[in-house]
Amino acid sequence: MGKTSALRALDAFSEGLRAVPVLTNDVDAWGGVCVCDWNLPWLAGFALQENDDFVIAYHSAGSRRVRAACNGPWSDARSMPGLISVIPPGKKVEYRVEGKVCFSSLHVPRRWLDGVATSTLVGEPDFRFAFEDEFVRSCMKILLNEARAARTCNFPYVHAVTRAMVLHLMSASCSERLARPSLGVSPDSDSGVKLDALLDLIDARLGEPLRLNDLAEHVGVSRAHFARRFRALTGVSPHHYLILRRVEKAKQLLRETSASMVQIALDVGFSNQSHFTQMFHATTGQTPSQYRRAEQGVAVRDPGAGAD
Repeated sequence: MGKTSALRALDAFSEGLRAVPVLTNDVDAWGGVCVCDWNLPWLAGFALQENDDFVIAYHSAGSRRVRAACNGPWSDARSMPGLISVIPPGKKVEYRVEGKVCFSSLHVPRRWLDGVATSTLVGEPDFRFAFEDEFVRSCMKILLNEARAARTCNFPYVHAVTRAMVLHLMSASCSERLARPSLGVSPDSDSGVKLDALLDLIDARLGEPLRLNDLAEHVGVSRAHFARRFRALTGVSPHHYLILRRVEKAKQLLRETSASMVQIALDVGFSNQSHFTQMFHATTGQTPSQYRRAEQGVAVRDPGAGAD
């Protein structure tokens, strides 16, 4: 399972990013498991050195252009807020970020992998980059909330959540290998350029109705082919990607403006405030008002209609 390194992932991240996390737990109290929150300024990229942890990362906000290379060429896949990545022990990974980025990371000691291995879950876990997994996302939020809580660590609870997440990912890696086809007809085409242009188009038109047929026509493929390739390349369906980007834009407006919930909903392309609130809560675990209050640090009265 990779070669052994004395380096822990927290030190590898801190060295590569030249930064410290905004949040970390009491690692000793958690039995060696480390959970971190990172909020980084603009950076072009960084390298994560080989370390002795099984790393699970949740891309929570910021750049949607993050790419990775692990003992090979740069991935076609791009990570974006809402997606998960997994790094086995003993792997060096390089990242291209091209922007600000926020992510959370869970660092599980190598010995834990041996402790949860079963007769059907053996071997080296795969490096997996930029995929959707609601179970992992929920578990990460639970562990981050535990790290933020001003109380003694509930070790049996965090141990159970961590073990469940590791088993879930090890099971997935037994049957799945990272393979990302391109959006274009040929794998050797300029699909990266096409994808970047397409994502820029989506960002520029978030407030407008965007149909799958229009997006498929933009890159010159059929609707069905586009939907399959888009999911393979980004980890999510075109519809879910659009929701993620609308929520990300809404976060910016909630932080930086005093616009009403109704106005923000319309500005980012939701048909009404109710749908906006539903999608925002499903994606972030908070209502828009709760997010605004947490970010601004004060209660903000919505000048628009009603509570969300």
